[in-house]
Amino acid sequence: MGCIVGVFGVILPRFTLAVGWYNDPDYWNALFSSQLWLALGWLFFPWTTLIYGFAIHSNNGMSLINWIFVALAFLLDLGTYGVGLFGTRKQVSYYRGT
Repeated sequence: MGCIVGVFGVILPRFTLAVGWYNDPDYWNALFSSQLWLALGWLFFPWTTLIYGFAIHSNNGMSLINWIFVALAFLLDLGTYGVGLFGTRKQVSYYRGT
């Protein structure tokens, strides 16, 4: 069950970004001013890119609560990479934890 949740956590934001870009490429290209930034966000920080795209689209721009959501999405992206490192701690010989 944990693997299914992990796979959906990796695939879901990228799929949503791809569908959003396919439906409105002008918005996403104008948002990041370059397809390179959108591609890098899609590859390395998909949750942050997705939440930033939704937050900036709100009527009052980037308020404090929107920045909080972007920061939480960034932590979620970092957690995605960190869980993989933490999960293999018993197989890694130089890990000194319990």
